[in-house]
Amino acid sequence: MTLFLKKYNNHFLLVGIGLVWILLLIGLLDINLQTIIFPDASNYNESATNLFWHLRGHCNRPLLMATIYGLPLLLGASDTDLYVIAQFINAFLWLLTIVLFYEILLQQTTKKIAFWLTIVFISFMGITLYNFHFLAEIPFLFFLVLSYYFLQKYNQTKLFKWLVFALAILFLSMLIKPASKFFALLMLIYFMRILIKNYKQRIMMFLYASIGLCLFQAVGIKYQFGDFTISYIDSITFYNYLFSKADCYRKGTEFDQMNNPRADYLFTFKVHEQKKIVNEDIKEQLKNNKVNVVKAYLHNFFWNTISANTVPIAYSNITNSKKFEVTQSVLIWVSKYQNRIMTILGLLLSMFTLVNYKKHNFFILFTALLVLYVIGISGISSNQGDRFHIITYPFTLILLAKYLTAKPFFAPLQK
Repeated sequence: MTLFLKKYNNHFLLVGIGLVWILLLIGLLDINLQTIIFPDASNYNESATNLFWHLRGHCNRPLLMATIYGLPLLLGASDTDLYVIAQFINAFLWLLTIVLFYEILLQQTTKKIAFWLTIVFISFMGITLYNFHFLAEIPFLFFLVLSYYFLQKYNQTKLFKWLVFALAILFLSMLIKPASKFFALLMLIYFMRILIKNYKQRIMMFLYASIGLCLFQAVGIKYQFGDFTISYIDSITFYNYLFSKADCYRKGTEFDQMNNPRADYLFTFKVHEQKKIVNEDIKEQLKNNKVNVVKAYLHNFFWNTISANTVPIAYSNITNSKKFEVTQSVLIWVSKYQNRIMTILGLLLSMFTLVNYKKHNFFILFTALLVLYVIGISGISSNQGDRFHIITYPFTLILLAKYLTAKPFFAPLQK
């Protein structure tokens, strides 16, 4: 027992620091008194009750998110209870993410640098504050970090089972947030040769099951709503955000996300018809409004890069405390500059890695590609604050650890 505690003393210390940080934020922002429920949280709640009470899917929210957060419904929890229970599930997954992230860093750099970079990860306001809301950011980040944990183990050992686990978990992340689907397909194509060579191995059942669940989701959506897709959320996002803003530029009107006539029009149709409308709109604007589409994308990208986290902004000063107002302003400022610094750092380190790709293994290359992929797709949605970019923070720190370790001053001492 003593040897175990000695071996993992930093792990326990980091988890303890994470717990203290959560409790500190609760006190600073009166989170225990806040009652705000974000619109997406209502969607996730609906998807959970759809699955467990009505045995049906949700047009926008995939089944794995609904399964993880809806399980308490089987134990008698109400749909309202899920908002509270989600906070405990999030905190558990976030603490596991801290441990996994530290383990990844230990293989990339010195123990000291790994520890302090994990402290930096814990301090990220934008990530930690999502623990208190029924949203997908925390579980999605957990699945990505877990996938990369196994990918690194495969990179080190070349044991096939670790590659299978990495890919299987990455595909499962699509059933949390569909945004990862193209990246998952890219990684699958990259490793296709070795997968085909070992397709008969029993361990491949994990990957087959993961891909099978994704197909099951798509078939279920096809049966229930009419289209073979994991989710309709990408169509809605394109239409209501990127292409709505581009259309406003074309017409010389101001884009108002909360008062969007195009969104009101789209939601008068069923989702199957919505997809047709979206596809036609995309074709028309790419043909006749390309410049404004690019302008809208760049504006979204810039705004999401310089903005603060939306969670503390939405909190209310329930106790009318001046201390709350000061604390809220400081934390908003911190999250804003964390976003700016980490986004710029992520872009620079990723491009540096790709330019020098011959010096790096596939783990580091895919880390850089993931950072660019997530930051890149943030431009399709507007006024999201750091919501997209926080997913890249731990992966940017991995690239930073690799970069620092290559420098003589930070390099591990030779034994």
